[in-house]
Amino acid sequence: MNDPGGFTLRDGVVANIDPVEALFGNSHLGYQIVHMYLAGFIVAGFLVAAAYAVGRLRGRWGRYERIALTIPLTVAALAAPVQILVGDWAAREVAKTQPTKLAALEGVGHTERGAALHLGGWYADGKVRAGIPIPKGLSLLAFHDPNAEVQGLDAVPAADRPPVNVVRISFQLMVSIGTFLAALSAWYLFTRVRRKRVPAGRWFYRLLVVAGPASVVALIAGWVTTEVGRQPWVVYEVMRTEEAVTAAGGIPVGYATLATFFVALIAAVAWILRRLARAPMATAAEPERALGDG
Repeated sequence: MNDPGGFTLRDGVVANIDPVEALFGNSHLGYQIVHMYLAGFIVAGFLVAAAYAVGRLRGRWGRYERIALTIPLTVAALAAPVQILVGDWAAREVAKTQPTKLAALEGVGHTERGAALHLGGWYADGKVRAGIPIPKGLSLLAFHDPNAEVQGLDAVPAADRPPVNVVRISFQLMVSIGTFLAALSAWYLFTRVRRKRVPAGRWFYRLLVVAGPASVVALIAGWVTTEVGRQPWVVYEVMRTEEAVTAAGGIPVGYATLATFFVALIAAVAWILRRLARAPMATAAEPERALGDG
C-alpha cells in the first residue's frame, strides 16, 4: 500500500495482477518486516521486564524473578539499538519513494537543499516553530548527503498533503521513546558485560518500569506515522482513502466477531495470570545486596 506494484492501471481499471510481485516486489517490504519484528521483541521484552522491575522495587528478587527479568530485557536491549539502524534504512526508503511523507515528518514547507533537521516544535505557516534546528541534518540523514535536495510540502497540492502536525508529533514521539529505550538498553548491556551482573541502582528499575508502557506508546506512534503519513492515499498515489470506503454488509459482523474473540482472549490471559500470581513457582529467595540509588 505504501509502494504499490504488481498491476497496471488501464483507464482506472486494475489489470495484469501479479500477487507475488505486489507482495515481494516493492522496496518497503524488507525494512518494514525487520522494523516490525524488532518492535515486537522490544515491546514484549520491555513490558515483561517492567513487570518484574516493579517486583524488584517491592523487594521480590529471587532466582525466578531475576531470570524472568533478564531474559526478556536482554532480548529487548539487543533489539533496541539495531532498531535505530533500521530506522535510518526506513527513512531513506521513505525519502526516495514517499517524499511528501518525509516532508510531513520533518515539517519541510518548501523544497530546499541542505534541509535542516528540527528537534521538537510544531508546523505552522510553512515552517517548524519552536524546534531546535540541526543545519543540513535532514539532508544528511535522508540521503547521506548534507547538500541533497529535500522535497517540500509545497510540491504537491494542499489536498494531497497529510495532516502535518499529527504525523510530525507521532514521529517525534516514536523517535524520542526509541532513543530512551536504546539508552536504557546500553546501560543494561554495559553493566551486564563489564560487571557481570544486572544494574543495582533503584533508578534503573524505575526507568525500566516506565519503559514498558512507553514502548507500547512508541509502537502506536509508529503506526500513526506510517498510516497517517500516507494520507490522503490508502494505496499511495493510486487510490484515495475516500475511494476505499465500502458499504459491504458483512464488515460489521466481521469486526464484531474479531472484537469478541480478542475480549475473550484478554479475559483468558488475565485469568491465567491471576492464578499464577496466587500460586507462584516455589523458589527460594537468594540474598542480594539491597537496592540503592546509585
